[in-house]
Amino acid sequence: MRCGHLRYTSVTRSRGSTRYDATVAGKQAIHSDLAERPRRAGAGAAAEGQVTRVRFTTDDVLLTHFGEAPAPLAEVSAGLLELRRPSAGTVPSRWVIRARRAFPATARPLLDLIPATLPSPTFVDPVVPSLDEGLEIVRATPTSVLRTEVPASWRGAGRPPSWLRSLVDGDREAMETVVRALRDFYLACVAPYWSRIVTTFHADMAERIPVLATRGLAGVLSTLHDDLAWRDNTLVRSWRTGECSLGGRGLQLLPSALWTGPPLLSGHLRESGGNALIYPARPAVPLYGASQSCDLAGLMGHTRAAVLESLRTPRSTAELAACVGTSAPSASEHAAALRASGLVQTVRRGRGVNHSLTPLGRSLLNGNLNAH
Repeated sequence: MRCGHLRYTSVTRSRGSTRYDATVAGKQAIHSDLAERPRRAGAGAAAEGQVTRVRFTTDDVLLTHFGEAPAPLAEVSAGLLELRRPSAGTVPSRWVIRARRAFPATARPLLDLIPATLPSPTFVDPVVPSLDEGLEIVRATPTSVLRTEVPASWRGAGRPPSWLRSLVDGDREAMETVVRALRDFYLACVAPYWSRIVTTFHADMAERIPVLATRGLAGVLSTLHDDLAWRDNTLVRSWRTGECSLGGRGLQLLPSALWTGPPLLSGHLRESGGNALIYPARPAVPLYGASQSCDLAGLMGHTRAAVLESLRTPRSTAELAACVGTSAPSASEHAAALRASGLVQTVRRGRGVNHSLTPLGRSLLNGNLNAH
């Protein structure tokens, strides 16, 4: 995607704390891009001067589609942005409150890498449905891309930190710092809710399919968000001025369970998931309903707690891996550990296996520890 303002993002940086500093972030965000009040795409002539136009060719229309599943790193990016959004007098969601508390020290480099104003780097959030695949794509980012995106993203006073300067030159250790930060934020703040993120993702798409059937792609695009409208083979997004070309690669539509702000446009090559439009999903299941999983994270680790939470619905190893955003061998290993603790049972189904909670595992998730 070629666009003057490639992505609508806003983040803040926080120093001197191993936790996300909500107070500092909130004050900084008041002066950031997301603190502006958007105008609706359908607001008429008053909004005409402040819109981004995403122009569709015939190929773009044919290739535009809903994603097959949530993209873990897209949710990481959306989640980071959600943490930094000003509350505007409203009470933050329980997910935001808990994610701020769980924000790991090893994720702090992301606050240096992702700036408070545009442009922001796109290499950190390929829109693919596997966490491991996404991290490998990040790890393989060409030095030419790093030299373009990283310097443009630094907004801090003075020189950027040494690790960020090393990243520009493709330093392997600096890149591993980024990969570790992305993974650790996912495990601490996103993975415990992953099964509900997946549920919300599919529930949102289920609501869109009838619209697609009766009104076509143009009808669907106009209903994704109040800031979007379809006009003359062009997707109009209010609030900023810009022109975008999809390059004949179409657009992947991704409902996000974590993001509640205006739609985000992101441009990627085909191997990184292609161009994407990330918009707030209509909530199907409250994310904070996974409270026991969050509490259990300190006891058994974030990934294992996420595995336990995802098995509220019986799943095969492959399904479990997709829900948690890890590899099948890793999912199988975690399931085996939980099975050894009496929390999970595994039954062979043909050539595969099916994992489910035991009564003890379900009681543990529900906080009813005295039941057994």
